[in-house]
Amino acid sequence: AYQRAINAQRFSFTCDCGVVRSMVPGVRVATVVGAESNMKVTHPIDLFIAEKLLQEANKISFNTGDNLDYIKGKNIIIFGGNSGIGLEIKKAAILLGANVEIASRSFNNVDIVDIECVKNYLAQMEKKLGCIDYIINTAGVLIKKPIDMLTNEEVHTLININFIGAVNIAMASKQYLKKSSGMLLNFTSSSYTRGRSYYALYSSSKAAIVNFTQAIAEEWSSENIKVNCINPERTATPMRTINFGIEPAELLLDPRDVALTSLKVLGPNSSCHIIDVRQDGL
Repeated sequence: AYQRAINAQRFSFTCDCGVVRSMVPGVRVATVVGAESNMKVTHPIDLFIAEKLLQEANKISFNTGDNLDYIKGKNIIIFGGNSGIGLEIKKAAILLGANVEIASRSFNNVDIVDIECVKNYLAQMEKKLGCIDYIINTAGVLIKKPIDMLTNEEVHTLININFIGAVNIAMASKQYLKKSSGMLLNFTSSSYTRGRSYYALYSSSKAAIVNFTQAIAEEWSSENIKVNCINPERTATPMRTINFGIEPAELLLDPRDVALTSLKVLGPNSSCHIIDVRQDGL
């Protein structure tokens, strides 16, 4: 966009009256009253840039300080809550007085790839808790390999857990969140903005989660169901250590900080946000 602007300057000039005239025959040049919000859209990439700028301008603040009183007494279900960020969310939420239940294959044999399994689990949790206020999906798997070195089983595992599992959780969750006017909170990865070599399926599935979050947030807005997504930078979790080895601690987010930010997002009555969590804050 910058280079096109430079090129445009070579083929236009401004008269004393302020009207821009084109030096290229047949090319129409128009002017508008100047403002920071003005943006010229002439190519498809301009629409993308404009959308990102609008998203930044419309970001709401989830920085509620240390006041997380709204968590007390709430019923929270965490898929993937047996390790990493999910486990830290569980511990923080319990300390704040929430009722927390977790689901994972290793903990209670809840397989998010099987939608009937997810439905049965949520039905049991509603019966136990009375209602479900928040459902958080932190489940995910990363296998760091060249794409042509993945086995068929690994390909299916990556796609099924990272994307199909998220779809199953969303579909099974809707009826409960509609009753409570609650929120579904998904998790993506900073790799969603650009595909990464050696974990192409992970990064592309995380891009799909962002799109999916935005889509169902719009679909469910009339039913007062909120859907948001957390996008943490590189975080010190067991999954990351397994794939990337030991890294300098100062380069990684503390999963406890990601957990607290995630709980802050549950409070505001807002939806369709992708919340970046960085070391320098939201």
